Order: sequence, then structure tokens, then C-alpha cells
Amino acid sequence: MVGVPMYYQRKRFLFYSVLAGLFTILLLFVFFGLDSSGYRLWGSSSIPAMIPHQVNAQIIESPSQAPVEVYNSALDKPAPILEIKPDLPLLEEPKLPTASTVTLDTYVPAPVLAAIPSAASEIKGAVQSTAKPTPLPSKISIPVLNYHSVTIDPGNVVVISPAKLEEQLTYLHDHGYTPVSLATFISLIEGKSDEAAPKKPVLLTFDDGYIDNYEQAMPLLAKYAFQATLFISPDMNDQEGYLNWEQIKKLQEAGWDIQPHGMTHPHLPQLSSDQQAYEILEARKQIEEKLGTKADVYCYPYGEYNKTTLKLLKDHGFRYAFTIDQGFATNQQSPYLLKRLFINGEEGLKSFIRKLSTYD
Repeated sequence: MVGVPMYYQRKRFLFYSVLAGLFTILLLFVFFGLDSSGYRLWGSSSIPAMIPHQVNAQIIESPSQAPVEVYNSALDKPAPILEIKPDLPLLEEPKLPTASTVTLDTYVPAPVLAAIPSAASEIKGAVQSTAKPTPLPSKISIPVLNYHSVTIDPGNVVVISPAKLEEQLTYLHDHGYTPVSLATFISLIEGKSDEAAPKKPVLLTFDDGYIDNYEQAMPLLAKYAFQATLFISPDMNDQEGYLNWEQIKKLQEAGWDIQPHGMTHPHLPQLSSDQQAYEILEARKQIEEKLGTKADVYCYPYGEYNKTTLKLLKDHGFRYAFTIDQGFATNQQSPYLLKRLFINGEEGLKSFIRKLSTYD
């Protein structure tokens, strides 16, 4: 009888063991069933959660969350839709634009601003002009040769010998240059010539009105049918070494243009406005009265002038004025500051040729 209790104890132990095993199996089924259905048990695995991919579902991803891996998973039954709520964005204070310390003036000088429409429109109160800028005309350059006395006077640079003058005239003739009248010169420089312009126009000018211009220069120019312009100071006429009115008229008949060079060949900047006016206007008046031609092209005595001189010429209708500044006369120069080429009587033909080819 002692063994009976022992028998019952073993039977009871076996019963509870079987019951515990069944309970364990049930728990395992429950565990694997949840895991395969898409629900991840907290702390059960370090593998990323498997979220089923649905075509029509929109996944909202918060910037603060790590990227979510999406996989296609075949399930026996549809998994419940998990709602993933994005984190609320952090509120940031709006950034106000900082005032720049760099302005357009930093890089572009003020006078240039008006030439830049986009810059000018940024300036308060700026008014943009709709007028188109006038383009500069094409450059027209004509050499104007500046002679004085034609005689023999060694060492005097303003005097050229008749032989050297003829040598230069011959060069002009043989190399296609055409000495033109003052009227033709003006038409060419203004681009208004109706007739065909010569390929190499040149204007020959003689200053002061020396008698040798009539005795020496006129026959040489006539030999080649060349024209020239003579600038005279009427108050010096009939003085020794200078032309008289009869000789001046003959030069005019030979194709020379006669224009004013001041009444007494003065230093104009040293004179008052009234004195300058007399020198300029009286010379023009006498030429026009004696010769019956227009005398509205001036030549500055000694090449000197000032603002008063320029104003007088403009106010009294002079068209052009010649200086002794070196270079070709062009249509881009002031009409009262036309340049010329000084002919140095002591220089040879090579220097003369160089002047014609260098300046432009």
C-alpha cells in the first residue's frame, strides 16, 4: 500500500507536464501568428519592421523620422492599416532680410548709372529716357597741309623753298592725291558731297598772305591744276612782303579760296572780347566786300584761342576754324578745332610722305 501514493504522484506529474507542453505550444502559435501578420512585438527582434506596401496608400513621412523601408509581402489576410502620424514640425522664427551694405554705387560710378536702364530704374524717382542715343557718324579724315611763305630762307622752318614745294606737289600728283577747294572739303567732311569723292582728297592751306604765295606758289599749283585756301590779315595787305588786294583777286581767279586770319594777326587770348570781335569780324567784312564771297571759315593767328574766341565764332555764324594742332581734320572734331599738318620747310620729302601716312 505504500506504493499507491507514489503511483498517484507520478500520474499527477505526467498530467501537469502534458498540460504545460500544450500551453507552451499554444503560446508559440500565438507568437508566430502575430509576428507573421505584420505586428512586431516590442523587443522581440532587431530586424526592421515589415510594413505591407499598398499601391493606393499614401505614406506620410516626417522629416524627423528615419527612412522607412517598404517591402512587398504576400499575406494570407489583409493586414490592418497602420496610421503613421508625422511629427509636428518645429516652429521657426521667420528670417528677415538683412540690409545690404553694398550698393550699385559701390561698383558703378554715378555718371554711368543713367546709361544702365536696369540700374536707373532702381533709383527712386529716376526717369528713364526712351530716346535712342545718336550713333557717331563714320569717321571721315582729310589731311590739311599748313604752308606759310614760299621762298629761300635757310633755317626758317615756316619757309619752304619753291623747289621743295614743287617736289611735294609732284608727289601728290603722282600718287593720286586730289587737292580740293574749301567748299569741296566742307562737303566731304560733312558727308554731303553730291559728286563722287576723290580717293585721296587733301586741302592745301597757306597762312598770313605773303607776296611769294602769288609769285611762287600760284604758278606751281596752276601747273597741276591744284586748288588752295589762303588765310589773310587785311590790315597787313600792301605792307612789304605781303599781298595787296589786286594780287589777292588774281589768286581767287586762279581757284584759291580767301578766308580771314584776323585783321592784324593778333594774339587773340591777350585781347578783350570787344577787341577779339573786331579782329574776327572786320577781317571777314573786308574780304566779303572786296571779293564778293562768303568768308565764314577762320584760322587762328599763331594757333591761339580761348573760350571767348570760340563763343564769338559760334555766335557770329562761322562754320569752321583751323588750328595748328597736328593731325588729320575729321568730322569727329569740333568744327572750330580742326587739325592740320604743319609743313616744315627744313624737312625732306620722306618726312612729308610720313606725315601723310602717319596721322589719321
